[in-house]
Amino acid sequence: MCLVDCLRQNSVSSGPLWFTILGLGLILTLTACGGGGDGGDTPASELGTLAYVETECRSTSEGYFSRQALRIRQGDREPVTVFETPGVGPLPKIGYQCLTRTLGHLGDASISREAIQAVSVSPDGTSVVFEATDEFSVNPPLPLNLPPEQKGIFWVRADGTGLRRLGPPSRTPFFFVQDGFTYLYSPLSFSPNGRAITFIDKGPDADGHEADQVVTLDVATGTRGQVTRLPPAAPPPGWPPDAPTAAHSVFIDERTISFYSSANPGGLNPDGAFIPMTIKTDGADLEVPLPVPIALPGGTIEPRFVITGDKPQGLLFIVPGEPTNNPPLPGPQDIIEVFVIDQGENILQLTNFRRIDTSYSLVDVDLEHIYFRVSADPLGTNPSENCQIFSIDRTGADLRQLTNFGDSEHSNNGCYFWSGATGCAVQKLFQDRRNRSLVFYSDCDPLGTHPNGGQIFAMQPDGSGLRQLTDSRGLVFEPGAAIGELPGPWAYGPYQP
Repeated sequence: MCLVDCLRQNSVSSGPLWFTILGLGLILTLTACGGGGDGGDTPASELGTLAYVETECRSTSEGYFSRQALRIRQGDREPVTVFETPGVGPLPKIGYQCLTRTLGHLGDASISREAIQAVSVSPDGTSVVFEATDEFSVNPPLPLNLPPEQKGIFWVRADGTGLRRLGPPSRTPFFFVQDGFTYLYSPLSFSPNGRAITFIDKGPDADGHEADQVVTLDVATGTRGQVTRLPPAAPPPGWPPDAPTAAHSVFIDERTISFYSSANPGGLNPDGAFIPMTIKTDGADLEVPLPVPIALPGGTIEPRFVITGDKPQGLLFIVPGEPTNNPPLPGPQDIIEVFVIDQGENILQLTNFRRIDTSYSLVDVDLEHIYFRVSADPLGTNPSENCQIFSIDRTGADLRQLTNFGDSEHSNNGCYFWSGATGCAVQKLFQDRRNRSLVFYSDCDPLGTHPNGGQIFAMQPDGSGLRQLTDSRGLVFEPGAAIGELPGPWAYGPYQP
């Protein structure tokens, strides 16, 4: 069972190239004013800060070439480039890799082979942090050859000025590889006030034994603090022995961090499951906040309409049963449903699609609606079963389909990215807390601008005002060369002009 944002990418040279996203993680509750979405285009001045990595590769008769650039776009301004890697190539033996990687259409897949590992935008949109390292290129292994001054965690203003190194990169990779697939975690998270970030790194437990730990980093001083003292642990059953045992650390509020771990601190997790935990930023009050609501054989999960508080949190859980969709994916396929948790104890199941690709349970800033993506057709408006973005209110009512993507008569991939797909997919969801606009990545081509690639889009919370924010070329062919260009990893935050 995978309770984090996961990415599966097939690394073999033959057959389809797979990119699978399962967003199973505790999502931060967003706070701001509410209101219904009345539609209309999102004004250019209302767009926020978009930070994205653009990875370009080339397959030529000489071999494989690649390079990366981190770009930041504020509002409707032209993107500025704040960081560039030295570049790779030529590598004669893997020249085909550019073609096969780009056919997967997912830019975030670059994390398993390229240098830039993570990007995050501060809550006020005024700054960006990112990590670069050449220690974890495995899919395929590339000689990245970063100079020492380009290795580490960095901070930069959103206008591209003030670039500075905060410290060394994490020694825990933000992914692991199993059976040719790469599972990717959400890596860097800002605190609500933007003064610190949290992520997973190696550190000692109470007895001095090294293990995966939650750490924080002050973005003003570069001071690094270890928050947890988790004992060494084994990865969850079925995962490779070198998989991280902690992941997906995010700030719930200024003093509380949520994360997932298979460790058993103080007997809180005797089964070694990969479960959510919380801890104060000073290392106090380590807790497992709620049980995972899995029904016993022959039983059911009973939804109870008891949502009464003002701090709902959206989660995704695996539930028992046989899924109704079955894309040609390798490995286990589980039913995933959207739940909302209130006051840390009241649990309500919002969906019952019985599909394997439900993901991204994002709570609206009005605290009344939850957004997610799935390839289901609950309203009779998605007969092609392409991946779509939906909204539902916190009581399970007012289900709406917000997008109408339809790149094929019938999708065979659901919400997954792979080279042989018919149909298209959606990955990640961010929301601007000032205007409620949604920002997401997709290889769907609703505007007719990228038939063989992927872009980052913005739209209103009712699905209107769709706008393309990036202009990556996707897969194109020139004399003697196949060129691939995709955005990702990426992050978004509201921009305060």
